[in-house]
Amino acid sequence: MSPERRPRSLLGCALFVLLVAAACTARTPSERIELGAPHESEGVSNPERLSDGRRAFDGTDWNSETAARFHHARSYVDFDLGEMRTIRAVYLQGDNNDEFIVEISKDGRVFEHMWTAGKTGAAGLRARWHVLPERSARYVRLRARGGDLAVTASELQVFSDRPSAWPPRIPVRWNASIINWGALGLLFLGITLGLAVVFDERTSSRARRFLWTAAAVSGGVAAYAITLSWPPKAELINASRAVAAFVSALVVVRLGLWRPLENTRAAHAVLAAMAVLSVATFYNLGHPQFWDMRARAPTYVHSFDQRVYFPSAKYFHELGYDGVYLASVKAYSEDRLNGSLSGVVGKEIRDLRDYELRLIEELAPEIDAVKDRFTPDRWTEFKRDMAYFWGAMGRNAYFDSLRDHGGNATPAWFLVAHLLYRSADANDSVFLWSALVDPMLLLLFFVVAWRTFGLRPALVCMVVFGATTFYQLGSNWGGALLRNDWMVTLGLGVCALRLRRYFLAGVLLGWSAMIRAFPIVALLFVVVWFLTRWFDRRRARENDRADESGRPADFVKLAAGVAAISLALGFASAWTFGLQESWVAWAEKISIHVDDPNVNHVGLTALVGYDPENLWGRLRARNEDPKLWKPLTRQTVRDRWWLRYGGMLLFTGLALVATRRNRLSDAAILGAMMIPIYFYPSNYYLHSIFFWPLLLAVRGDSSSSSRSWAEVAAILLALCALQWFGWFSRGHYNQFLIWSGMLLTAMVAILLTAVATQQRVPAVSPARSESRS
Repeated sequence: MSPERRPRSLLGCALFVLLVAAACTARTPSERIELGAPHESEGVSNPERLSDGRRAFDGTDWNSETAARFHHARSYVDFDLGEMRTIRAVYLQGDNNDEFIVEISKDGRVFEHMWTAGKTGAAGLRARWHVLPERSARYVRLRARGGDLAVTASELQVFSDRPSAWPPRIPVRWNASIINWGALGLLFLGITLGLAVVFDERTSSRARRFLWTAAAVSGGVAAYAITLSWPPKAELINASRAVAAFVSALVVVRLGLWRPLENTRAAHAVLAAMAVLSVATFYNLGHPQFWDMRARAPTYVHSFDQRVYFPSAKYFHELGYDGVYLASVKAYSEDRLNGSLSGVVGKEIRDLRDYELRLIEELAPEIDAVKDRFTPDRWTEFKRDMAYFWGAMGRNAYFDSLRDHGGNATPAWFLVAHLLYRSADANDSVFLWSALVDPMLLLLFFVVAWRTFGLRPALVCMVVFGATTFYQLGSNWGGALLRNDWMVTLGLGVCALRLRRYFLAGVLLGWSAMIRAFPIVALLFVVVWFLTRWFDRRRARENDRADESGRPADFVKLAAGVAAISLALGFASAWTFGLQESWVAWAEKISIHVDDPNVNHVGLTALVGYDPENLWGRLRARNEDPKLWKPLTRQTVRDRWWLRYGGMLLFTGLALVATRRNRLSDAAILGAMMIPIYFYPSNYYLHSIFFWPLLLAVRGDSSSSSRSWAEVAAILLALCALQWFGWFSRGHYNQFLIWSGMLLTAMVAILLTAVATQQRVPAVSPARSESRS
């Protein structure tokens, strides 16, 4: 470094340190009311930590030394404000799956409720805040209601008015326990691996050996650091996603867009290692991510998902699409409350007839009537199955799960699940065995993609599968049933198209559309592709010698496959469940649900509907009901119809041009990419992004088409890596808005790449001898 540049660099470092220090400290707002030392407490360890003016990093372990622990349901901490004070806002940081009740009193003896800080998303200590109507008090009490046995809180603050910076900027209390050594080890691994990949064959042999040796050593260090951070926490899982995607992007760019490597074995080994890490990350690095309240131990069973889909599938004849939550309440009341609903008065559940949240007492007639749908024996069996769930989940989690949106899959999906579960009892063994179906389907997809497109595209698909955050909402689908089935069948259909197995492709694509509906857009783009080839022939009056596909006979085979599976699944499900009770009821349900805003929706419509004036905090500040967010967001989407449909036209135009210029298998993928453009999907439907790396994929690594594929793969991997920054945003709604913006930006880049590429090349059987990527 030259002498004249050194002072600038030192100044830059100093400014960086100051910025980091400023981010970790904060000035106390003048509106804050000092709580001081606890006035009185019972059953709480280290209560003084609640009012020390410092919080933990969001996501820090529940048992961090920054937190106070509430040992039982009667635990509380009282604070004396010294005099009567006006309270307008509250901030609390506590364990994510616990509820915290803030109460106030004028005399220290009679307390009244002021605010309940409810449960929130990701694990660890998480912040909640609330602006409320003016209240006056001298004493403030904090109590807790645990979702499990670990109940902790790290900071409580009250304010005389809402501070200008809201939520307030509270300094972090530093300690060694907040450092996630596993995440740091993985980041170090990503840096060393990245350097080894980038500079391989660009430096001396001694330097290359040093870089690869350093990468190998960093792998061991990362493995050891992960053991220090065990069990894996959100920071570790998020870092592993980002590292796997980042390193894989460098490998793809190095192999496909820079000077070709003479020896690609090391780079492919790195890509394979990142694929293993990524898939392992999806499955929480092998550690159970759910808690069994009955066994007081972690479990692999996704009880929240199974608790909806198991009874809905097994008892579809009795429950249909609207009865699972009503029957769940009725079964609990009979077994635990002597048939009375008085013990659950005030709890809200989702009314699956219109998706509105209603109090249980409002639905009492429907809850009592749902039992009439069962025979006595079936009702006894249903109650036995439900007893498993409220025992495994606990009472609070059991009723919290009744606020979700129920089972939205098609009758064709429920037919398969019904055949699996109709004679099964709810127990760990049944759910663990059924949860193996999804990973087996994923393995099948990987093998077929490898045989069809080559090793490199298949590995990138596996990296994207685990590295994307679109499936993440507090947990993932490990331990659930048939969550990947429609995505895998759609991906296998793409492979069949590439191999010109047209009837099989029709069966697979049709099956995917029948069980989740969204994939129908992939079929539409396939039809468009055949139409463009027909117009080409009409215009040229001869077959395109460069592309022998697209003949009418091929289309007939494809259509026959789609018709065969659609009729088979449609007829079988209607025969089993009844047409009115299955397909008609599903169509009515989806027509209500399709445009209903939720915090975890992604895509074009999610961005169009964003208005900061409609957010919960702004509504509370205006003393309006936060529940107005949904109708206001829905109205915003309607008001901005021109933006929504303009975006649809833009993406459709790019996709159609790309379809015109490329292969039939590419057309199916381009159609699947339109799901977040045409629809308003929940986040987990965008997990289908994992087979997008098959777009423009070719076997071999020397053609210009292979360079185009490398660009597509690099864009997708960069998207996955950059999603890591979304975790710095507070709240699921903000995170999914950020990820939606990233997704649409990446889609524009991918579509432009596909438009600039022309791949009308004949399909080649994987049995032929050719170079493998």
